[in-house]
Amino acid sequence: MKILYDHHAFSLQDVGGITRYFSELLRHAGSGTQCELPIVLSNNLYLHDRQHTRHVSIRPQWLAEKAWRLTGQINQWAAVRALQRGDFDVFHPTLNDADYFLDLIGDRPFVMTVHDLIPLLYPEYYPHASVAGLARQTARATRIIAVSENTRADLLRLLPVEPEQVVVVPHGTSPAVPSRTGLAVPEHYLLYTGTRRFYKNFDCLLQAFALLRPHHPQLYVVCAGGGPFSPAETAQLEQLGLADRVVQRGPLSEAQLAYLYAQAQAFVFPSHYEGFGIPILEAFAHGCPAVLSHASCFPEVAQEAALYFNPNSPAHLAEQLGRLLAEPALQRQLREAGHRRGHDFTWARTAALTHRVYQEAREVRVPA
Repeated sequence: MKILYDHHAFSLQDVGGITRYFSELLRHAGSGTQCELPIVLSNNLYLHDRQHTRHVSIRPQWLAEKAWRLTGQINQWAAVRALQRGDFDVFHPTLNDADYFLDLIGDRPFVMTVHDLIPLLYPEYYPHASVAGLARQTARATRIIAVSENTRADLLRLLPVEPEQVVVVPHGTSPAVPSRTGLAVPEHYLLYTGTRRFYKNFDCLLQAFALLRPHHPQLYVVCAGGGPFSPAETAQLEQLGLADRVVQRGPLSEAQLAYLYAQAQAFVFPSHYEGFGIPILEAFAHGCPAVLSHASCFPEVAQEAALYFNPNSPAHLAEQLGRLLAEPALQRQLREAGHRRGHDFTWARTAALTHRVYQEAREVRVPA
């Protein structure tokens, strides 16, 4: 069986969860599966071995806005050519914000992965998201992979899809070896990872930390990635008296991020919504106790291996963090439970379940 992917995520991301997901599907493809990823230009970190591509890496000085547009145009040309050749059994696009392929795949089956429905749930933050385009794709898809039961429920609630179309295949993780090289961090800290805007609910963590800090004066918050603090965030840190206690580090290598997880007192994920939450698995893999908002897919993914708090209550988050910091036995319990729970999520399992979806798609009649 031959699977054709498209270029979109790899044209846009040097690193990131979506390209990690698709690169792991490529890496774990079985011996009876051929994969094609038609890209010409990419700096994506996960394609360094060029096992499925013969792309050219872009020189850093080319990475201006026009160069990104040119990269996308060239890779789009390669993807269209591959679709026109028709040498594939199943097509699997890497992003859901373009439906150019619908007129090119004919009656071939296609599988799409829905990582989350954040643009539909928070339209005020994504005014340019095309709900109609996503609906056209889900209506035509032979099979839709949802990365959690929570995402599947959202799909069935928000889009006109049939239950038998949607299959849950959770993500996996591939933890890096921790390394502190080039990384300056405080001795005692809570860890927050990724972007901090909108539904990410970073404000809840800051307010909770302001309540917690008088009882733990040596504690810091380390923000991994997400870019420098905005003027509004800087002003809030000053207002809360946290300007010298909340620090941002990044961009980071995978080894540096692994080190931050391994050394943190806790990983805090205050988001109101996520499709899956790969950072939870990363925390589990590196023995970092996880404190999660009781929202969306988090209880489904972490189960009893985390502490939970009301994402609308900074006081509740501060209470849970204070409890964790005061109880070494609870810290050990969460590390052990996280280690056990993490064994349920491997990229090899994700790829095997996805391959099963491909087989089903090839055998199912394409929707009219």
